[in-house]
Amino acid sequence: MSPKSEQKSASNPKAALHGATLVIAVALLAYVLSLFEFFQALEFNLYDLQFQIRGSAQPDSTDIAIVALDQPTSDSLSFPFDRRYYAEAIEKLNALGARLIVFDILFDSQGSMPESDSLFYSAIESAGNVVLCGNITLLHHPGVREPISTLTRPYPTILPPNAIWGLVNDFHDGDGVVRRYPIYLTDKDSVYLSLGLKTYGYLEGISKGEIVRRSERLTTFAGLDVPHSVDANTTFLNYYGPAQTFPTYSFIDVIKGDYDFAALAATLTEEEKQVLAAAGVDVLAKNPFEGKIVLIGASAENLQDNKYTPYFSSRDPRKTPGVEVHANALQMLFDRSFITPVNLWFIIFGVALLSFLTWASGERIKQIWGVAVAMMLIVVVMGGSYYLFTVERLWIRQMPLLLAVILGYPTNLLYHFIQAQREKAMIRGMFSQYVPKTYVQQLIQHPELLKLGGERRRMTMLFTDVAGFSTVSERLTPEELVQLLNEYLTAMSRVVFENDGIVDKYEGDLVMAEFGAPIWNPNHAAQGCRTGLVMQQRLAELRKKWKAEGRIELYSRVGINTGEVIVGNMGSEEKFDYTVMGDAVNLASRLEGANKEYSTTVMIGQNTWEDVKDKFVTRYLDLLRVVGKLEPVAVYELVAEKRDEVPEAKLQAIAQYEEGMKLYKERRFAEADALFRQALDVDPSDGPSKVYHNRSQLYIAQPPAADWDGVWTMQHK
Repeated sequence: MSPKSEQKSASNPKAALHGATLVIAVALLAYVLSLFEFFQALEFNLYDLQFQIRGSAQPDSTDIAIVALDQPTSDSLSFPFDRRYYAEAIEKLNALGARLIVFDILFDSQGSMPESDSLFYSAIESAGNVVLCGNITLLHHPGVREPISTLTRPYPTILPPNAIWGLVNDFHDGDGVVRRYPIYLTDKDSVYLSLGLKTYGYLEGISKGEIVRRSERLTTFAGLDVPHSVDANTTFLNYYGPAQTFPTYSFIDVIKGDYDFAALAATLTEEEKQVLAAAGVDVLAKNPFEGKIVLIGASAENLQDNKYTPYFSSRDPRKTPGVEVHANALQMLFDRSFITPVNLWFIIFGVALLSFLTWASGERIKQIWGVAVAMMLIVVVMGGSYYLFTVERLWIRQMPLLLAVILGYPTNLLYHFIQAQREKAMIRGMFSQYVPKTYVQQLIQHPELLKLGGERRRMTMLFTDVAGFSTVSERLTPEELVQLLNEYLTAMSRVVFENDGIVDKYEGDLVMAEFGAPIWNPNHAAQGCRTGLVMQQRLAELRKKWKAEGRIELYSRVGINTGEVIVGNMGSEEKFDYTVMGDAVNLASRLEGANKEYSTTVMIGQNTWEDVKDKFVTRYLDLLRVVGKLEPVAVYELVAEKRDEVPEAKLQAIAQYEEGMKLYKERRFAEADALFRQALDVDPSDGPSKVYHNRSQLYIAQPPAADWDGVWTMQHK
């Protein structure tokens, strides 16, 4: 498992804490940002988009008809219209069988002609089925927390004692779109219903003393539970469609009597009736106002009562007359087709869940798939919201949910980018001083090559130490010693790097190195052996330099062994080192010291010899039991990489030594000793020949026991 994958592991408490903290932070940020004006505007656009995608949802049947003060009416009658026309419209509509007549026209002052006001008053009083309107103006003054309300009623000269009226306040959002409809407003502790609810209450037989009960999310009136929108005084308008969704007729045509088909038919001759019938005109058609609730209001643009609704778009740039907004509200009350906002706690839960899912997807899968998951979650949010809106009539605030995804994914990427940079810095810091630069770059690109906590691997270990270092230390000042040691360690480390090894640690004059990790190389044994030989060559070059400078010359010994070890980051979570552990490591250390027994400089173990015997010049030294181990191991001297690098005298001495070793193992010590002497004659400095010359002399004088196995036991490290 790589450091990156370990950080992703749920079993890593620190990573889990980081993840939980970031999930909570993203969720909070998403919710808070959604309250900002910019995201509120986007929320409005998403709300409108759901209506536009849904299209018109005209009711199967409606009892509502609209009589519009349209452009033909405005062109025919001078504005402001004489109120006698309204009186005439009431009479005409009632004659045509209208059930209720509702004015979305504010009569808040006396008309220009008192006699016309009188006619209008009389028409309202005698009809008994007219609903008028008023409004409440809210003024916000600087320094005053609560707005000051001003109630405007229908003017007394046109308001009979038993006449009813409702409020026509419109609530538009910051972008000017009317999405909400007032339920009621208060003025001086009195409750005033909107025109739609007042009309509904009248039809339900409630004209005075209506009772409104309000809870946190609902207002109850006349058997209706009206859900609140974003505030307690309004409800969301479930529009049935854009402008002219409801049947609309011209005010001027009504007062001209164009819809009195019975009277019109009486004026026609039989021949005219036949011509009209042939043209598909039914002169005896039922009039459009019979049994209808007729809403009268302005639609002409110059009368300035047209509204922006969710259906307004570049594809359909029609504003909806204010009177049709009331028609939509009234139909919604009839159908009980309210849009209910989803509970805030559901939104909070959704934000938290989406933040977690986005984070978890970024943790468990590749980045490209993380983008796909994020896109899928966005589609789920928008698709699910649309389904709930159109089928269940539930409104979900989408921006907090979408922001949780939109912020969650890049936050996860940023977190892992920072983690990756920290990981790279950690790798660079851990290995740059001990590993070749090419290895460091590979580790940064492939951190999974590092095994945190350790893994079992076959590797080659190398130990090298300065011979007689204590004596050297006594002859130098601390400053001179540090300078000499730094020069020596630098040269030895470079040799390790040149052969793709890593420097595990320095302990005074000791250098510990490994080959075959963190990046695997099957030739690790050869790399270790080559390093040991080149170290001796470089040290010989340094000795020439130091001798010329009149400085102390250093000599070293090298121990190399191959075997299975545990390699990885060892230590605590706060401090650890990349190192190796195991018997094979300890044996490599012992072999470095064992060189003293045989006056050799580079000694290798049995496993290393098995790997390199055909590539390097070696010779068998002994079956050795080192300090701390019961089982003996075969050890070898590493002489050179190629035979042509070895002087002829050395090769001859080795050949005689090896012949002597065969006799020595057969307990023919006198014959063996003769060969060891011949080897020393050729090369007087050959340490192993000296050792076995002495041992042969010992066994000639005092032969070993019959069960002698040739094992030599080390008495010191």
